[in-house]
Amino acid sequence: MTKLKQIDPATKGKRLKRLTVQPYLRGTNVYLKLFSNGKSIAFSTGLTCRHKQLDKKTLTIEGNESATNLLQALRADFQRTYTDFLLTKRTPDLREIRDVVLQKASADPSIPTLIECLETFFKNEFKALEGIDFERKTVEKKQFIVQRIKQYVITYHNNPHFKLSDLKLVDAQNLVNFCKRTFGHGHNHAVLHAEFLKRTCNYAIANEWLDKNPFAFFRPKRDRKDVVALREADIRALENMVFVGREYNYVKDVFLFCCATGLAYVDVSQLNASHIVALENESQLIKIRRGKNGNMCVIPLVPKALQILHKYSNNPDCLVNNRLLPVYANQVMNRILKEIQAICKIQVRLTTHVARKTCASFYIANGVPLTSVATMLGHKKTSTTELYYTERTEEAVIRHINEFQARRNDEQPLSEAV
Repeated sequence: MTKLKQIDPATKGKRLKRLTVQPYLRGTNVYLKLFSNGKSIAFSTGLTCRHKQLDKKTLTIEGNESATNLLQALRADFQRTYTDFLLTKRTPDLREIRDVVLQKASADPSIPTLIECLETFFKNEFKALEGIDFERKTVEKKQFIVQRIKQYVITYHNNPHFKLSDLKLVDAQNLVNFCKRTFGHGHNHAVLHAEFLKRTCNYAIANEWLDKNPFAFFRPKRDRKDVVALREADIRALENMVFVGREYNYVKDVFLFCCATGLAYVDVSQLNASHIVALENESQLIKIRRGKNGNMCVIPLVPKALQILHKYSNNPDCLVNNRLLPVYANQVMNRILKEIQAICKIQVRLTTHVARKTCASFYIANGVPLTSVATMLGHKKTSTTELYYTERTEEAVIRHINEFQARRNDEQPLSEAV
């Protein structure tokens, strides 16, 4: 018995997508017309024949075997390319299919897809410069951003072959919302993904893969978070605390040194004698390029920082590792700092980065110009120091107003001077 093939009710009544290739004549010139989903496109094959020679059903030209082979090969190529679009979940575009088959664009086009462009941008601009311009951690963070953007493209557009030219301005905000909803990112971290995609588009423009950046007018505002820094009372409590364990005293002293100098963990872990510069007035500076971006930091050594350096000048661990301070791994530092925080009953969560922000907030609150603090921290823009490293405390406001009032009281009124 003949088996009957059951039709899925969900697909019953739906027409399958197909491509029709139809030849026709314009005078003696042979044209091909492509039909699909109510759309069509026509183009010349470059062949000629009389009307009676062309068989439209079999795509043959009587008496011209080479022309017949060309027409049939074109039909097979169009059908194969159309099927390839469907299998890779790309929307069949008749103009693009025509260009691929006629070799105006190759089947493996020189213009990459969005995901391919992301991978190329990351590989050439970050991965290739690992250890030269970027630290390994920075490259890893960029790789995570690329992976999340790729997940957005596949999830939101449902197309791993999404074209660069199909990007729209709305994709930037959609990506931000996607990162917040899917990964639980905060606003500022989610915006980083859209800004990375914007830089990728600029890279595509430089390589002539894209005509214009669809995100040119995407300028999101970042939320300003409260800067977490220690108060002077907390610093004094740390200075007065002496621990039994050697490791705890090491971590405490390194943390206090960073509070006095503003050095980041990666920089203080590499600090050695070559970074110390002696001046004519017998004072000393730290001059070191930041491991994160290569910016120069110029840091005058205050007495507290000099005292800590002198304490470890003959330390065996420092001498063996050619370092000025005994610095543990960042994870170990933060773990011990968490225990020190509990012992000293400090409300602020202690991390190696909090020391850097404490330094900036302390100096600015005590009248050091913003430009000088930015130079110490290795910031090119003072706005970075002001927005992300300066805590606006009540004590600083009260102190500045009192100092201002004291200066006004000391000034002689103009009427009395005359």
